[in-house]
Amino acid sequence: MAAVVSTLASPPRRGGDETVATAPAPSPSATPGVTTPEPVTVTFAAGGRARVRTIEAGQAATVFVEVSAAGEVTIPSLGLTDTAEPLTPAVFDVLVEEPGEHPIDLAPASGSPPSERIGTLKVVPQPADA
Repeated sequence: MAAVVSTLASPPRRGGDETVATAPAPSPSATPGVTTPEPVTVTFAAGGRARVRTIEAGQAATVFVEVSAAGEVTIPSLGLTDTAEPLTPAVFDVLVEEPGEHPIDLAPASGSPPSERIGTLKVVPQPADA
């Protein structure tokens, strides 16, 4: 692999036969006839009413959690934790294969108020025609 990368990164030599190595085309890994949902971005914001955002099982998603004060954001059922600040949201890349509901909580860095439910990431089955 390193030889292929260095060959690709090197400028071609002048004179003589010029050949350019290319990486082999990736072989398809998906099962024919099965579609994978497109990746999505989902955003939650702390404060106000807890929201529910829905994605399909097997759908890659980037979850952003925006906060007004520094704290720790968790999605306990997925074992995920990230810190967030007003200008830097917590970010989670998720790929959940099974339907279910995954609460998202914020524990403020100051310790008060106590943890609040920001929302729920709801994973639904893929449509039957997918």
